[in-house]
Amino acid sequence: MKVEYRDICVTLGGKKILNQVNVVAESGKITGVIGPNGCGKSTLLKTTLGIYPRDSGDILLNDSSLAGFSSKQLARLYGYVGQGNSAAFDFSVYDIVAMAVQVQGRKVKRVEKDIVMMALEQLDIAHICDRNIQNLSGGEKKMVFIARAFAQGVDTIILDEPTNHLDIKHQLFILDILRRSKKTILIVLHDLRLAAHYCDKLYLVNNGCNVCNGTPVEVLKKDIVERVFGVNGYACEARDGSLDFTLQMN
Repeated sequence: MKVEYRDICVTLGGKKILNQVNVVAESGKITGVIGPNGCGKSTLLKTTLGIYPRDSGDILLNDSSLAGFSSKQLARLYGYVGQGNSAAFDFSVYDIVAMAVQVQGRKVKRVEKDIVMMALEQLDIAHICDRNIQNLSGGEKKMVFIARAFAQGVDTIILDEPTNHLDIKHQLFILDILRRSKKTILIVLHDLRLAAHYCDKLYLVNNGCNVCNGTPVEVLKKDIVERVFGVNGYACEARDGSLDFTLQMN
């Protein structure tokens, strides 16, 4: 499913946070949104859920406006993993992931268990299925919420900094899973090296506006990186043909 943010404008507390931002996540691709802290990346994703209202602009799912779908329909179209790892109640890991199955209307317990355990095994956390979500580390909680998105059985997942709280091994593990899934992935990332290596297309946002978009090599050029991030780095092709980000220390 293609997800398109068209001319999104958001004002919070009297301050313009997003000013006509455009992003298109193509079906089956990993699309990354990058930019400095406070540039509006997370705000953009939160407009999808209505957490932050839009002044203007529209969000389209396969060219149909988000406004035309009910909450239940949207839950069957895309999954969302936010930055926060909080859980209000003392649910088990199994119960947290099972919520995704129940949203989809699958009420047969055997089917629910199969789907939940498959998602937990995919994230390599089946061994903590009975643990209380409140007693997990930040990284473990993040893995649980990503498993919940997989359990929804949707073709599109939107993720806001999913590698937060994870060590490097689990960062790579998660991004490898997302790439192999062949789902439509829209992801906010801070780490430019991960963005260069895993994303098919990047959108660079700064001060609430689009700067540029394209392949990692097109976006993460030396002059652009220095101007926006204030560091000396650029995307380049690694020896194995994959893309990498080179940071040169002064």
